[in-house]
Amino acid sequence: MYFDILTSVFRLPIKRRLLNPVELAWSDTEQYMRDNNTNFRLSDVKHLGKSWMLDLETATVTAYLGHVHTFQQTFKKCDAFTKQIQEELLDDDDNEEIDSEIERITD
Repeated sequence: MYFDILTSVFRLPIKRRLLNPVELAWSDTEQYMRDNNTNFRLSDVKHLGKSWMLDLETATVTAYLGHVHTFQQTFKKCDAFTKQIQEELLDDDDNEEIDSEIERITD
């Protein structure tokens, strides 16, 4: 399953953590630095960034991609549902009974 995710092309929306694994990783990096930065020196920030990346496990990266994939599927289902409702509403507009009722009311 995750192999399919890794080989597919992701559209990465900017500043959307739910749909962008890079934003998820960046958020975790920032949190790691906030939690571990005690001296507030630039060299410490550089060291913390490197250590976070070196400690990053494959499971974590896979979890980022799986998270994004899950939300993509959820949004696709929502889009399909919205489209279905829209089509039903448009079909109702074509209904002759409604048209005749509108004409009766307006006369």
